[in-house]
Amino acid sequence: MLVSFIMFFQRKKMNGRKLFTCAAAFFLLFNAAVQAQSSTSSAVKSPLADVNIQPDRVAVTGISSGAFMATQLQLAYPKIFPLAAMLAGGPYDCALVQRDMAKCLYPSFITDKDLSAAVNRAKKKSYYRLLGDFSHLDHGIVYVLYGTADKVVGTQIAGSITKFYQRLKSLSNGRLDGLQISEDGSRDFGHTFPTYLTPLPIANPHEDDDCVESIPPYLGHCGFDAAKNILQHLYPQVTTGTEPTNTSGALIQLSADSFGATAATFAGKWVYVYKPAACSNGTPCGLLVVLHGCNQNDEAIGQTFVQNVGFNRWAEDYRLIVVYPQTKTVKENFGGCWDWWGYTGHHFDTRNAPQISWLARIARALSSQPHTDQAANR
Repeated sequence: MLVSFIMFFQRKKMNGRKLFTCAAAFFLLFNAAVQAQSSTSSAVKSPLADVNIQPDRVAVTGISSGAFMATQLQLAYPKIFPLAAMLAGGPYDCALVQRDMAKCLYPSFITDKDLSAAVNRAKKKSYYRLLGDFSHLDHGIVYVLYGTADKVVGTQIAGSITKFYQRLKSLSNGRLDGLQISEDGSRDFGHTFPTYLTPLPIANPHEDDDCVESIPPYLGHCGFDAAKNILQHLYPQVTTGTEPTNTSGALIQLSADSFGATAATFAGKWVYVYKPAACSNGTPCGLLVVLHGCNQNDEAIGQTFVQNVGFNRWAEDYRLIVVYPQTKTVKENFGGCWDWWGYTGHHFDTRNAPQISWLARIARALSSQPHTDQAANR
């Protein structure tokens, strides 16, 4: 850069004083730009400066709208997110293929014809680089979890995620032979995130059970640790005990703007990051992005989801940095859902989407991956 600068002014045949003045101005501007970039980087990284993320252990998981988004995010950036788990979600492009988002909810179902259309749309978008290169999922993992009592999304829709990935795999000419796809749809819980907490006593037979029914904050007392169950499938090489060994990590709040959130992103003010003690001093760790469901952002329930969904308990044992991005509740999205039907624009399900690109930037920033969208990073 410096050589180019000098050659430019030599061609202009400037005298010494003018050259000195212009050079001084240049270096002042250059120094200011470097300081601004450094300031942004520090704002994002300073509490996590000693974190060392392993790219092959970066995962995304979510419930409900967060599960729909997790599918979109993995397909948009498969190189960044080789691992994904979806709880009570639906297949890619469901709202567009069904031509009505209500048809992606209970008691609807997706026909084989519509499922094939969704897979073909995804492959076409990948070809035109609106989605990523699916071959990066060759050693990836997809885990689908849903409850038999779900009366919001329903088992037919949730189970279609598995069929979508299976069909995508079968049509990939062997490029996805290593993709592991598994499903668990046999457990008795509703449209909620099941936790390890034991079921609440129901004194009145007409009183609602927050494991079977969909009751705020949608963290069910089910006696089933869905967080650990998800981690076991995403990281099968890790062996743990029946109880977590250390739950005294640090919860860090970072500004959503520091990751490039804009008004179009409809992001909440904060991104919460849980850092276990095991992920300090450069120890290699994974990164798990956790996406809440509708009416579960911090505007609706504070830090209840972040603190109690269950992933933080196991972060030490699995050596994971756990990230909780937040949506913003607005009139276009009164439930604070992640966009799986188009309220952020018609590119909502591609890598050009405001939310998808923002979530990818978060993962890149925390794992120090390149911030480019070139073919090598698809």
